[in-house]
Amino acid sequence: MPAKLLRVASAETPRQTAPAWPVGIAVLAVLAVLLLLWAWSESSDARVIARMAPADRATLFQVTRNKAEVVCGNPELEEQCHAEIDLLSKFPECGAECRDFVAVHRPHGSR
Repeated sequence: MPAKLLRVASAETPRQTAPAWPVGIAVLAVLAVLLLLWAWSESSDARVIARMAPADRATLFQVTRNKAEVVCGNPELEEQCHAEIDLLSKFPECGAECRDFVAVHRPHGSR
């Protein structure tokens, strides 16, 4: 049986490997930035509504509420209903009756 030669790494030649931790930190930083951008964009409607003049906000609330009632009354407009409900829920004027309306029409999770 012929002898097999095995290569053994010399202790004198250091392995050239790039450290993995900078890449991991970069990935985590990118994920953190994406999460912050998502959270910021999700609250943008609420920020705009909060900055409105109270009279303008009350008018927009009433228009949005009326539109939501009409749109949510049509089963074919389910996605538009969910969008109207989402916007309606961000108004400070959305009291108990409004919150009940939102709860009835908010999309429910599925399994």
